[in-house]
Amino acid sequence: MSITGLYIHVPFCFSKCDYCGFYSIVPKETYFVNRYLDRLRKDIDGWFKLDYLSKKIKTVFIGGGNPTMLGLKGIRTLIEIIGDHLDFNEIEEITFETNPETLTDDIISYFAEIPNIRLSIGIQRLQNKELELLGRNARLNSVIRALDRAFDSVDNINGDFILGVPNCSSIAPELKKLVSDYPFKHISAYFLTVEEGTAIYRKVESGKLQNPDDIGPEEMFDVAEVLRESGFEHYEISNYSKPGYRCRHNLGYWEAEDYVGFGPSAVSSINQVRYSCVSCFEQWLNGIKPEKENLTSVDLRNEYLMLHLRLLVDGLNINLFEKRFGYQKEEFYLSLNRHIQAGELVKDGDIVHLTSLGVVMANSVISDLFL
Repeated sequence: MSITGLYIHVPFCFSKCDYCGFYSIVPKETYFVNRYLDRLRKDIDGWFKLDYLSKKIKTVFIGGGNPTMLGLKGIRTLIEIIGDHLDFNEIEEITFETNPETLTDDIISYFAEIPNIRLSIGIQRLQNKELELLGRNARLNSVIRALDRAFDSVDNINGDFILGVPNCSSIAPELKKLVSDYPFKHISAYFLTVEEGTAIYRKVESGKLQNPDDIGPEEMFDVAEVLRESGFEHYEISNYSKPGYRCRHNLGYWEAEDYVGFGPSAVSSINQVRYSCVSCFEQWLNGIKPEKENLTSVDLRNEYLMLHLRLLVDGLNINLFEKRFGYQKEEFYLSLNRHIQAGELVKDGDIVHLTSLGVVMANSVISDLFL
């Protein structure tokens, strides 16, 4: 067994964005950060005493929430906690998520000192009215200031965007200008999903806002075309990269490798067992043990299939799939051929890929291949 990825969830945000379903809290006092880091140190130190973690981790991803709300002092402490167990010169990639409003000059300067640092900046939309609709704190002037500062010091930067926002025109023209103005190495563009309990969920339920599920895929095609023309590879349904800059940490998830997660709501997948940390800050501080779920062979098979089909360039290798999970029942191959004939999948040797039509129908195509 080899755990290749380390994830740390930082739950702090200035406020909850209207669409956000991730676990986050607004820290009421500065000592929340100190309590968080103290608990995190205990958890990470404890895990690294286990033999099987050793030094095999290749990537680190610090997500949220908004991790730069820790401030420079908190970020330094977090990096020190990780550095007690890992040599950053041997880590292939360390990603730090951030929102523009907390990406200060001193934090950027510190990030620039970390080997193989990768910043992922939450931009989401490129008009103020659209940022306001999503409940974002930053406005476009704040985004531009953050990008100017970040690109002066850091080479590997991802921009996060949200597509399919009701009452908004395609982001493609503005995105085309942005990626010509700034040397992004990676772009993530996810369709807006309605998470239960969010402000957008309540607006959709009350009829005040169109359901994003009813919006067509045109914006995705526009964005894909703009990014292709700008030299990006569309390597995963929602992710685009310049050559050599795929997100290595996320590739670990998509290739079904083991990973370990720390922080409230963080998830680990180790040796066919999933561990889910409690989504409550105080309970997590009190050391509530993660919930344990033994993954069945069907769970593992379906997840492997789903994750590999999302990889548009690499696709699903049927030969490797059969070696890992055995020769499949006849219904699987019949379904596979049906989607190939429908133009939703294409087979190139042993590799099966989603087509452009298949990307639009990805959920139904993939679920049809599940057990």
